[in-house]
Amino acid sequence: MSNMKTVTAPTAVTEQLAAFAISTTGLSPRVRDSARATLANALGVMVGGSAEDAYRSAHTTFAPAGLPAQATLWGRSERTSMTVAALLGGIAAHVQDFDDTHLRTVIHPGAPVVPAALAVGEYTGATLGEVIDAVALGVEITLRIGVGLGRTHFDRGWHITGTTGRFGAAAAAGRLLGLSPGQMQMALAIAATEAAGLQAAFGTMTKSFHAGKAAYDGVEAALLASMGFTSAPAGIEGRRGFAPTASTDADTEAIVRDLGISWELESNAFKPYACGIVSHPVIDAGIELRQAGVRPEDVHAVLLRTNPVVLDVMGIADPANGLQSKFSVHHCFAVGLIDGAGGPGQFTDARATNTEIAEFRRRVTVGLDTSIARDECVVEISGAKARRHHVEHATGSKDRPMTIQQLREKIQLLTAPVLGPAKAASFAERALHGTDELPIADLATVANKEA
Repeated sequence: MSNMKTVTAPTAVTEQLAAFAISTTGLSPRVRDSARATLANALGVMVGGSAEDAYRSAHTTFAPAGLPAQATLWGRSERTSMTVAALLGGIAAHVQDFDDTHLRTVIHPGAPVVPAALAVGEYTGATLGEVIDAVALGVEITLRIGVGLGRTHFDRGWHITGTTGRFGAAAAAGRLLGLSPGQMQMALAIAATEAAGLQAAFGTMTKSFHAGKAAYDGVEAALLASMGFTSAPAGIEGRRGFAPTASTDADTEAIVRDLGISWELESNAFKPYACGIVSHPVIDAGIELRQAGVRPEDVHAVLLRTNPVVLDVMGIADPANGLQSKFSVHHCFAVGLIDGAGGPGQFTDARATNTEIAEFRRRVTVGLDTSIARDECVVEISGAKARRHHVEHATGSKDRPMTIQQLREKIQLLTAPVLGPAKAASFAERALHGTDELPIADLATVANKEA
Protein backbone atom coordinates (compact mmCIF):
# COMPACT_ATOMS: atom_id res chain seq x y z
CA MET A 1 0.00 0.00 0.00
CA SER A 2 1.34 3.46 -0.89
CA ASN A 3 2.35 5.87 1.86
CA MET A 4 1.39 8.81 -0.31
CA LYS A 5 -0.80 11.31 1.56
CA THR A 6 -1.16 14.10 -0.97
CA VAL A 7 -4.09 16.44 -0.36
CA THR A 8 -5.36 18.06 -3.55
CA ALA A 9 -7.91 20.51 -4.90
CA PRO A 10 -10.47 20.94 -2.06
CA THR A 11 -8.04 23.11 -0.07
CA ALA A 12 -7.83 25.75 -2.87
CA VAL A 13 -4.26 26.48 -1.81
CA THR A 14 -3.32 28.68 -4.77
CA GLU A 15 -6.41 30.84 -4.28
CA GLN A 16 -5.86 31.21 -0.53
CA LEU A 17 -2.20 32.14 -0.94
CA ALA A 18 -3.12 34.73 -3.56
CA ALA A 19 -5.62 36.38 -1.23
CA PHE A 20 -3.08 36.30 1.58
CA ALA A 21 -0.43 37.98 -0.57
CA ILE A 22 -2.72 40.77 -1.75
CA SER A 23 -4.99 41.46 1.22
CA THR A 24 -2.79 41.08 4.31
CA THR A 25 -2.08 44.35 6.12
CA GLY A 26 -1.05 45.38 9.61
CA LEU A 27 1.81 42.93 10.03
CA SER A 28 3.01 42.56 13.60
CA PRO A 29 6.29 44.15 14.69
CA ARG A 30 7.86 40.69 15.11
CA VAL A 31 6.96 39.68 11.58
CA ARG A 32 8.17 42.96 10.14
CA ASP A 33 11.41 42.80 12.11
CA SER A 34 12.06 39.32 10.68
CA ALA A 35 11.29 40.57 7.18
CA ARG A 36 13.53 43.61 7.57
CA ALA A 37 16.42 41.44 8.78
CA THR A 38 15.87 39.07 5.85
CA LEU A 39 15.92 42.03 3.46
CA ALA A 40 19.04 43.57 5.02
CA ASN A 41 20.94 40.29 5.00
CA ALA A 42 20.03 39.74 1.34
CA LEU A 43 21.15 43.25 0.44
CA GLY A 44 24.54 42.57 1.98
CA VAL A 45 25.09 39.34 0.09
CA MET A 46 23.76 40.85 -3.15
CA VAL A 47 26.31 43.65 -3.06
CA GLY A 48 29.11 41.30 -2.02
CA GLY A 49 28.14 38.66 -4.57
CA SER A 50 28.22 41.17 -7.42
CA ALA A 51 32.01 40.76 -7.51
CA GLU A 52 31.92 36.97 -8.07
CA ASP A 53 32.82 35.22 -11.33
CA ALA A 54 29.35 33.65 -11.69
CA TYR A 55 27.77 37.09 -11.48
CA ARG A 56 30.14 38.56 -14.04
CA SER A 57 29.44 35.74 -16.49
CA ALA A 58 25.69 36.10 -16.06
CA HIS A 59 25.90 39.87 -16.35
CA THR A 60 27.70 39.61 -19.67
CA THR A 61 25.05 37.17 -20.89
CA PHE A 62 21.86 38.83 -19.68
CA ALA A 63 22.50 42.56 -19.28
CA PRO A 64 23.60 43.97 -22.64
CA ALA A 65 23.24 47.67 -23.29
CA GLY A 66 19.84 48.77 -24.50
CA LEU A 67 17.54 47.13 -21.96
CA PRO A 68 15.08 49.49 -20.24
CA ALA A 69 16.60 51.15 -17.16
CA GLN A 70 13.95 49.99 -14.69
CA ALA A 71 15.92 48.73 -11.69
CA THR A 72 19.36 48.93 -10.10
CA LEU A 73 22.02 46.26 -10.19
CA TRP A 74 23.04 46.42 -6.54
CA GLY A 75 26.77 46.90 -6.08
CA ARG A 76 27.25 48.23 -9.60
CA SER A 77 26.75 51.54 -11.38
CA GLU A 78 24.00 50.65 -13.82
CA ARG A 79 20.31 49.88 -14.22
CA THR A 80 18.58 47.30 -16.35
CA SER A 81 15.17 45.67 -16.80
CA MET A 82 13.19 44.42 -13.80
CA THR A 83 13.49 40.80 -14.81
CA VAL A 84 17.25 40.92 -15.44
CA ALA A 85 17.84 42.88 -12.22
CA ALA A 86 15.94 40.18 -10.33
CA LEU A 87 17.90 37.42 -12.07
CA LEU A 88 21.32 38.94 -11.39
CA GLY A 89 20.31 39.91 -7.87
CA GLY A 90 19.30 36.34 -7.12
CA ILE A 91 22.60 35.00 -8.41
CA ALA A 92 24.52 37.54 -6.31
CA ALA A 93 22.44 36.76 -3.23
CA HIS A 94 23.16 33.04 -3.39
CA VAL A 95 26.55 32.63 -5.06
CA GLN A 96 28.59 32.85 -1.85
CA ASP A 97 26.24 30.53 0.08
CA PHE A 98 26.27 33.20 2.75
CA ASP A 99 22.59 34.08 2.70
CA ASP A 100 19.74 32.97 4.98
CA THR A 101 18.23 29.58 5.80
CA HIS A 102 14.98 28.21 7.13
CA LEU A 103 16.43 25.09 8.71
CA ARG A 104 13.18 23.10 8.80
CA THR A 105 13.02 23.10 5.00
CA VAL A 106 16.63 24.10 4.13
CA ILE A 107 15.23 26.88 1.94
CA HIS A 108 17.19 30.11 1.44
CA PRO A 109 14.15 32.33 0.87
CA GLY A 110 15.79 35.75 0.75
CA ALA A 111 17.85 34.90 -2.33
CA PRO A 112 14.90 34.66 -4.78
CA VAL A 113 12.31 36.81 -2.99
CA VAL A 114 14.29 39.93 -2.06
CA PRO A 115 15.78 40.63 -5.53
CA ALA A 116 12.33 40.29 -7.08
CA ALA A 117 10.81 42.69 -4.56
CA LEU A 118 13.64 45.21 -4.96
CA ALA A 119 13.49 45.22 -8.74
CA VAL A 120 9.73 45.67 -8.94
CA GLY A 121 9.64 48.01 -5.95
CA GLU A 122 12.16 50.35 -7.51
CA TYR A 123 10.26 50.35 -10.80
CA THR A 124 6.92 51.13 -9.12
CA GLY A 125 8.36 53.78 -6.80
CA ALA A 126 7.80 51.75 -3.66
CA THR A 127 9.08 52.68 -0.22
CA LEU A 128 11.24 50.53 2.03
CA GLY A 129 8.20 49.79 4.18
CA GLU A 130 6.20 48.54 1.21
CA VAL A 131 9.08 46.32 0.12
CA ILE A 132 9.47 44.93 3.64
CA ASP A 133 5.78 43.93 3.65
CA ALA A 134 6.13 42.32 0.22
CA VAL A 135 9.22 40.40 1.36
CA ALA A 136 7.40 39.20 4.49
CA LEU A 137 4.52 37.76 2.48
CA GLY A 138 6.70 36.37 -0.30
CA VAL A 139 9.06 34.62 2.11
CA GLU A 140 6.15 33.21 4.12
CA ILE A 141 4.57 31.74 1.00
CA THR A 142 7.91 30.26 -0.08
CA LEU A 143 8.46 28.60 3.29
CA ARG A 144 4.92 27.31 3.69
CA ILE A 145 5.04 25.64 0.31
CA GLY A 146 8.35 24.10 1.35
CA VAL A 147 6.80 22.73 4.54
CA GLY A 148 3.85 21.33 2.59
CA LEU A 149 6.08 19.52 0.09
CA GLY A 150 7.26 17.07 2.76
CA ARG A 151 10.57 15.22 2.72
CA THR A 152 10.48 13.49 -0.64
CA HIS A 153 10.78 16.68 -2.68
CA PHE A 154 14.17 17.40 -1.14
CA ASP A 155 15.19 13.73 -0.97
CA ARG A 156 14.52 13.24 -4.68
CA GLY A 157 17.15 15.85 -5.49
CA TRP A 158 15.16 19.01 -6.12
CA HIS A 159 16.85 22.26 -5.06
CA ILE A 160 14.02 23.50 -2.90
CA THR A 161 15.20 27.13 -2.91
CA GLY A 162 14.84 27.19 -6.68
CA THR A 163 11.50 25.41 -6.83
CA THR A 164 9.67 27.19 -4.00
CA GLY A 165 11.41 30.54 -4.44
CA ARG A 166 9.44 31.29 -7.59
CA PHE A 167 6.19 31.43 -5.64
CA GLY A 168 7.52 33.92 -3.11
CA ALA A 169 9.12 36.03 -5.83
CA ALA A 170 5.83 36.09 -7.76
CA ALA A 171 3.89 37.00 -4.61
CA ALA A 172 6.25 39.85 -3.66
CA ALA A 173 6.38 41.17 -7.21
CA GLY A 174 2.62 40.87 -7.69
CA ARG A 175 1.86 42.72 -4.48
CA LEU A 176 4.09 45.61 -5.49
CA LEU A 177 2.56 45.66 -8.97
CA GLY A 178 -0.90 45.94 -7.42
CA LEU A 179 -2.35 42.72 -8.83
CA SER A 180 -5.91 41.74 -8.03
CA PRO A 181 -6.46 38.48 -6.08
CA GLY A 182 -7.42 36.75 -9.32
CA GLN A 183 -4.33 37.99 -11.10
CA MET A 184 -2.16 36.94 -8.15
CA GLN A 185 -3.66 33.47 -8.32
CA MET A 186 -2.63 33.29 -11.96
CA ALA A 187 0.88 34.59 -11.09
CA LEU A 188 1.33 31.79 -8.55
CA ALA A 189 -0.04 29.25 -11.02
CA ILE A 190 2.38 30.44 -13.72
CA ALA A 191 5.23 30.19 -11.22
CA ALA A 192 4.16 26.63 -10.41
CA THR A 193 4.73 25.43 -13.94
CA GLU A 194 8.21 27.02 -14.10
CA ALA A 195 9.53 25.53 -10.84
CA ALA A 196 12.94 23.87 -11.30
CA GLY A 197 16.40 23.35 -9.80
CA LEU A 198 18.46 20.20 -9.20
CA GLN A 199 20.82 19.42 -6.34
CA ALA A 200 23.16 17.86 -8.91
CA ALA A 201 24.30 21.43 -9.63
CA PHE A 202 25.55 22.06 -6.08
CA GLY A 203 29.17 23.09 -6.11
CA THR A 204 28.80 24.87 -9.46
CA MET A 205 27.71 28.31 -10.65
CA THR A 206 24.32 26.87 -11.57
CA LYS A 207 23.29 26.57 -7.92
CA SER A 208 23.14 30.35 -7.63
CA PHE A 209 21.46 30.51 -11.04
CA HIS A 210 18.57 28.56 -9.49
CA ALA A 211 17.90 31.44 -7.09
CA GLY A 212 18.35 34.03 -9.80
CA LYS A 213 16.05 32.26 -12.24
CA ALA A 214 13.45 31.86 -9.49
CA ALA A 215 13.52 35.63 -8.94
CA TYR A 216 13.34 36.25 -12.70
CA ASP A 217 10.46 33.80 -13.19
CA GLY A 218 8.56 35.25 -10.25
CA VAL A 219 8.70 38.75 -11.69
CA GLU A 220 7.87 37.43 -15.14
CA ALA A 221 4.87 35.49 -13.78
CA ALA A 222 3.53 38.60 -12.04
CA LEU A 223 3.97 40.71 -15.17
CA LEU A 224 2.24 38.12 -17.33
CA ALA A 225 -0.64 37.84 -14.88
CA SER A 226 -1.02 41.63 -14.87
CA MET A 227 -1.68 41.41 -18.62
CA GLY A 228 -4.36 38.73 -18.29
CA PHE A 229 -2.14 35.71 -18.95
CA THR A 230 -3.71 32.55 -17.52
CA SER A 231 -2.70 29.22 -16.05
CA ALA A 232 -4.33 26.38 -14.09
CA PRO A 233 -6.15 27.98 -11.11
CA ALA A 234 -5.06 25.16 -8.79
CA GLY A 235 -1.48 25.26 -10.02
CA ILE A 236 -0.03 24.30 -6.64
CA GLU A 237 -2.49 21.74 -5.29
CA GLY A 238 -4.30 20.38 -8.37
CA ARG A 239 -4.07 16.70 -9.33
CA ARG A 240 -1.43 17.50 -11.94
CA GLY A 241 -0.18 20.56 -10.07
CA PHE A 242 3.18 21.36 -8.58
CA ALA A 243 2.91 19.76 -5.14
CA PRO A 244 1.64 16.29 -6.08
CA THR A 245 3.95 16.19 -9.09
CA ALA A 246 7.10 17.22 -7.23
CA SER A 247 6.54 15.19 -4.05
CA THR A 248 5.01 11.88 -3.02
CA ASP A 249 4.24 12.96 0.55
CA ALA A 250 2.96 16.50 -0.01
CA ASP A 251 0.46 17.83 2.52
CA THR A 252 -1.12 20.84 0.87
CA GLU A 253 -3.38 21.49 3.85
CA ALA A 254 -0.22 22.28 5.83
CA ILE A 255 0.61 25.10 3.41
CA VAL A 256 -2.38 27.17 4.50
CA ARG A 257 -2.92 25.91 8.06
CA ASP A 258 -3.01 28.94 10.43
CA LEU A 259 -2.06 31.17 7.52
CA GLY A 260 -1.46 34.68 8.85
CA ILE A 261 -1.53 33.44 12.45
CA SER A 262 1.73 31.50 12.73
CA TRP A 263 4.73 32.63 10.68
CA GLU A 264 7.52 30.42 9.35
CA LEU A 265 9.32 33.67 8.50
CA GLU A 266 10.13 34.13 12.19
CA SER A 267 12.27 30.97 12.03
CA ASN A 268 14.39 32.27 9.16
CA ALA A 269 18.05 32.54 10.22
CA PHE A 270 21.17 34.16 8.80
CA LYS A 271 24.40 32.43 7.99
CA PRO A 272 27.58 33.38 9.84
CA TYR A 273 29.58 31.13 7.48
CA ALA A 274 29.77 31.15 3.67
CA CYS A 275 28.72 27.55 2.98
CA GLY A 276 25.86 25.05 3.37
CA ILE A 277 24.15 25.70 6.70
CA VAL A 278 24.01 22.07 7.83
CA SER A 279 27.79 22.19 8.18
CA HIS A 280 27.75 25.26 10.42
CA PRO A 281 27.85 23.28 13.68
CA VAL A 282 30.95 21.55 12.34
CA ILE A 283 32.67 24.90 11.70
CA ASP A 284 31.64 26.02 15.18
CA ALA A 285 33.23 22.85 16.56
CA GLY A 286 36.48 23.46 14.69
CA ILE A 287 36.68 27.07 15.86
CA GLU A 288 35.85 26.16 19.46
CA LEU A 289 38.42 23.35 19.52
CA ARG A 290 41.04 25.72 18.13
CA GLN A 291 40.19 28.19 20.87
CA ALA A 292 40.64 25.35 23.39
CA GLY A 293 44.20 24.81 22.17
CA VAL A 294 43.77 21.94 19.68
CA ARG A 295 46.07 22.23 16.67
CA PRO A 296 46.14 20.18 13.43
CA GLU A 297 49.34 18.41 14.43
CA ASP A 298 47.58 17.14 17.58
CA VAL A 299 44.90 15.35 15.54
CA HIS A 300 45.31 11.82 14.23
CA ALA A 301 41.72 11.30 13.09
CA VAL A 302 38.35 13.06 13.34
CA LEU A 303 34.88 11.52 13.46
CA LEU A 304 32.07 13.98 12.76
CA ARG A 305 28.73 12.68 14.00
CA THR A 306 26.01 14.61 12.18
CA ASN A 307 22.43 14.49 10.97
CA PRO A 308 22.09 12.38 7.79
CA VAL A 309 21.12 15.43 5.71
CA VAL A 310 24.71 16.66 6.02
CA LEU A 311 26.14 14.15 3.55
CA ASP A 312 23.16 14.65 1.24
CA VAL A 313 24.19 18.28 0.84
CA MET A 314 27.81 18.49 2.01
CA GLY A 315 29.32 15.21 0.89
CA ILE A 316 32.20 16.35 -1.37
CA ALA A 317 35.15 14.85 0.51
CA ASP A 318 37.95 16.29 -1.65
CA PRO A 319 36.78 19.51 -3.30
CA ALA A 320 38.71 20.69 -6.34
CA ASN A 321 37.75 24.36 -6.15
CA GLY A 322 36.15 26.99 -3.97
CA LEU A 323 32.58 26.36 -5.09
CA GLN A 324 32.88 22.66 -4.34
CA SER A 325 34.44 23.36 -0.93
CA LYS A 326 31.21 25.06 0.15
CA PHE A 327 29.63 21.61 -0.03
CA SER A 328 32.32 19.68 1.81
CA VAL A 329 31.74 19.06 5.52
CA HIS A 330 35.32 17.75 5.61
CA HIS A 331 36.61 21.09 4.36
CA CYS A 332 34.35 22.99 6.76
CA PHE A 333 35.81 21.30 9.82
CA ALA A 334 39.34 21.73 8.46
CA VAL A 335 39.05 25.50 7.98
CA GLY A 336 37.27 25.89 11.29
CA LEU A 337 40.17 24.26 13.11
CA ILE A 338 43.05 25.55 10.98
CA ASP A 339 41.82 29.07 10.13
CA GLY A 340 39.44 29.66 13.02
CA ALA A 341 36.94 31.10 10.54
CA GLY A 342 34.36 30.25 7.89
CA GLY A 343 33.98 33.39 5.80
CA PRO A 344 34.30 33.82 2.04
CA GLY A 345 38.09 33.62 2.34
CA GLN A 346 37.87 30.02 3.55
CA PHE A 347 36.05 28.91 0.40
CA THR A 348 38.29 30.17 -2.38
CA ASP A 349 40.03 28.05 -5.00
CA ALA A 350 43.33 28.67 -3.21
CA ARG A 351 42.01 27.44 0.14
CA ALA A 352 40.29 24.42 -1.40
CA THR A 353 43.54 23.25 -2.97
CA ASN A 354 45.85 24.25 -0.11
CA THR A 355 48.13 21.32 0.75
CA GLU A 356 47.69 21.56 4.52
CA ILE A 357 43.91 21.79 4.25
CA ALA A 358 43.68 18.94 1.74
CA GLU A 359 45.88 16.68 3.87
CA PHE A 360 43.83 17.38 6.99
CA ARG A 361 40.54 16.69 5.19
CA ARG A 362 41.71 13.12 4.64
CA ARG A 363 41.73 12.57 8.41
CA VAL A 364 38.03 13.42 8.65
CA THR A 365 35.25 10.84 8.46
CA VAL A 366 31.53 11.35 8.94
CA GLY A 367 29.16 9.19 10.96
CA LEU A 368 25.45 9.74 10.40
CA ASP A 369 23.08 9.74 13.37
CA THR A 370 19.34 10.37 13.06
CA SER A 371 19.17 11.41 16.73
CA ILE A 372 21.35 14.46 15.99
CA ALA A 373 19.52 17.61 14.89
CA ARG A 374 20.39 19.53 11.75
CA ASP A 375 21.99 22.35 13.74
CA GLU A 376 23.96 20.00 16.00
CA CYS A 377 27.10 17.86 15.80
CA VAL A 378 29.42 15.76 17.94
CA VAL A 379 33.14 15.68 17.14
CA GLU A 380 35.39 12.88 18.36
CA ILE A 381 39.14 13.50 18.02
CA SER A 382 41.84 10.90 18.42
CA GLY A 383 45.47 11.90 18.81
CA ALA A 384 47.62 13.87 21.24
CA LYS A 385 44.62 15.86 22.48
CA ALA A 386 41.87 13.27 22.18
CA ARG A 387 38.48 14.60 23.18
CA ARG A 388 34.78 14.71 22.43
CA HIS A 389 33.16 18.06 21.61
CA HIS A 390 29.42 18.71 21.34
CA VAL A 391 27.81 21.66 19.52
CA GLU A 392 24.18 21.63 20.56
CA HIS A 393 23.03 24.50 18.32
CA ALA A 394 25.02 26.14 15.53
CA THR A 395 25.72 29.86 15.45
CA GLY A 396 23.03 31.47 13.33
CA SER A 397 20.39 28.83 14.09
CA LYS A 398 16.98 29.63 15.54
CA ASP A 399 18.18 28.75 19.04
CA ARG A 400 21.47 30.65 18.70
CA PRO A 401 20.64 33.46 16.27
CA MET A 402 22.90 36.22 15.04
CA THR A 403 22.36 39.52 16.81
CA ILE A 404 21.59 42.71 14.92
CA GLN A 405 25.14 43.85 15.61
CA GLN A 406 26.54 40.62 14.16
CA LEU A 407 24.27 41.08 11.12
CA ARG A 408 25.53 44.64 10.73
CA GLU A 409 29.13 43.40 10.85
CA LYS A 410 28.34 40.73 8.26
CA ILE A 411 26.78 43.28 5.89
CA GLN A 412 29.79 45.57 6.24
CA LEU A 413 32.21 42.67 5.73
CA LEU A 414 30.47 41.73 2.50
CA THR A 415 29.97 45.20 1.08
CA ALA A 416 33.22 46.96 2.05
CA PRO A 417 35.29 45.35 -0.78
CA VAL A 418 32.74 46.70 -3.28
CA LEU A 419 31.64 50.01 -1.74
CA GLY A 420 34.55 50.95 0.52
CA PRO A 421 34.39 50.92 4.34
CA ALA A 422 32.60 54.25 4.89
CA LYS A 423 29.91 53.62 2.33
CA ALA A 424 29.49 50.03 3.55
CA ALA A 425 28.78 51.32 7.06
CA SER A 426 26.19 53.78 5.75
CA PHE A 427 24.59 51.09 3.63
CA ALA A 428 24.31 48.66 6.57
CA GLU A 429 22.73 51.38 8.72
CA ARG A 430 20.08 52.21 6.11
CA ALA A 431 19.36 48.56 5.34
CA LEU A 432 18.82 47.74 9.01
CA HIS A 433 17.27 50.97 10.27
CA GLY A 434 16.02 53.02 7.31
CA THR A 435 12.53 54.44 7.80
CA ASP A 436 9.49 52.89 6.15
CA GLU A 437 9.15 56.06 4.08
CA LEU A 438 12.61 55.75 2.50
CA PRO A 439 12.22 55.23 -1.26
CA ILE A 440 13.87 52.03 -2.44
CA ALA A 441 15.46 54.05 -5.25
CA ASP A 442 17.25 56.17 -2.63
CA LEU A 443 18.58 53.11 -0.83
CA ALA A 444 19.81 51.78 -4.17
CA THR A 445 21.97 54.86 -4.70
CA VAL A 446 23.95 54.00 -1.55
CA ALA A 447 24.80 50.64 -3.09
CA ASN A 448 26.21 52.25 -6.22
CA LYS A 449 29.96 51.79 -6.07
CA GLU A 450 30.54 54.92 -8.17
CA ALA A 451 28.07 57.23 -6.46
